[in-house]
Amino acid sequence: MKNSLFKNSIFNIIYTLSNIIFPFLTSIYVSRILLPYGVGKVAVAQNLASYFVAIAAFGLPAYGVREFAKVREKKEEKNKVFTELFLINIISTTVAVIIYIAIVMLNNGFNGEWKLYIICSLSIFFNYINIDWIYKGLEEYGYITVRSLIVKVISFAALLVFVKTKDDYITYALIICLATGSNYIFNIINSRKYVHFTFKGLSVKAHLKPLMLIALIAFLSTIYNKVDVTMLNILSTEEAVGYYIYSQKTINLVITMTIAITTALLPRLSYYYENSKEEFYSLLNKGFQVLSLTTIPCCIGICLISQTAVKVLYGDAFSPAATGIVYMCPLILIKGFGDLFCYQLAFSTKNEKIIIPASTAASIINIVLNLIFIPILAQNGAVIASVLSELITNLIQYIYIKRSLKYKIDLKPLFSIGIAALGMSAAVVLLKMINLSDIGSLLISICGGALVYVIINLAFGNKIMSEIFNRVGRCLRIKHE
Repeated sequence: MKNSLFKNSIFNIIYTLSNIIFPFLTSIYVSRILLPYGVGKVAVAQNLASYFVAIAAFGLPAYGVREFAKVREKKEEKNKVFTELFLINIISTTVAVIIYIAIVMLNNGFNGEWKLYIICSLSIFFNYINIDWIYKGLEEYGYITVRSLIVKVISFAALLVFVKTKDDYITYALIICLATGSNYIFNIINSRKYVHFTFKGLSVKAHLKPLMLIALIAFLSTIYNKVDVTMLNILSTEEAVGYYIYSQKTINLVITMTIAITTALLPRLSYYYENSKEEFYSLLNKGFQVLSLTTIPCCIGICLISQTAVKVLYGDAFSPAATGIVYMCPLILIKGFGDLFCYQLAFSTKNEKIIIPASTAASIINIVLNLIFIPILAQNGAVIASVLSELITNLIQYIYIKRSLKYKIDLKPLFSIGIAALGMSAAVVLLKMINLSDIGSLLISICGGALVYVIINLAFGNKIMSEIFNRVGRCLRIKHE
């Protein structure tokens, strides 16, 4: 394989950290400028556009990675697959753009917010040049990381310069959309190194059936992931949307951090499944060990510090979001393990059809639970519906895939992880008793808890923790020499 899995994981961690740091900085700044009402208004418009982004993508983000990983060493096949998928993307995006414009026009720009909804439509238009699947299929995580960092720095600087008052919510939405588009523009410019258009022997039809399946999966996933915001806007207030978005954003950032390494496994799992079952099962087991090491302490830790974290990061105006964060903490485990054992296994082993009934069931249950809980509990009702629906879809997928794919997971490391998590929890509770400022209490709780967790795992001989330290140490020695 061209790129080292360890290097890809390191790049993916850097990329993930940037996806944590910059959104957090953005959230901290925007929360104090736009307040819950402005944040909620933009979130509602972005939420609507996200449905049509899913239609425009037509399953290509997942399908493209898998298909490109297969032909990565064959130049002519790469060009052929690229051209076929690019043409499909143009058609699907055009359909999405037309439907979105029609809906916004029929609804009078949703209470006259024409500028906001037109700007949010840019995220759909930019899908015309979305070829991110090329770089993930080729495992070019170094390029992805550098590109993302450049765009994030520029967009954050623009945010500081142009978003100054609560009336600048449209400018905020524009900057977010342009940031996404900038990534895609970089991709197109850089793509000449890897692929070229070819119109010889194209077979677009061969992709349509699997793409339609994956597109349906993606759209159903979008429904049960996005319907909460849609229904909150209908059944509650824009302030409730703002609280929910910040609870969701905080938990999603933690999830992104905890699965930083395992998200880089899909191309390699697809390759090993076709070429080496032994390597496939070994990599799957290692993915479980890494997930256990990261998701368990983060799930417990975020529960313990949520109140202080919200106050420090977003201000008193967003204090209701702290309860939502606590209720959402199970998603760190559900989505973390679900990403590896459901999503990645389904796609790498071509069992993605199971996601359709799973997502359909989750969407129906989510809508029903939202109808029940949102009128009573507002944003916290949407949180409960989201957690339960995510649990259901992952359980359905797991049961199916476990029956068709026999594998064994080493559970022994869970002992050291469990002991370390208990020690970490005790440390955080004790450290919170120290009379410090909110930011001081937050920092010492995080650092102290993390230190205790690492030390206990190393003391109990956790192999993954030891391997991480050894590899980082070797890298540092090499750079020093």
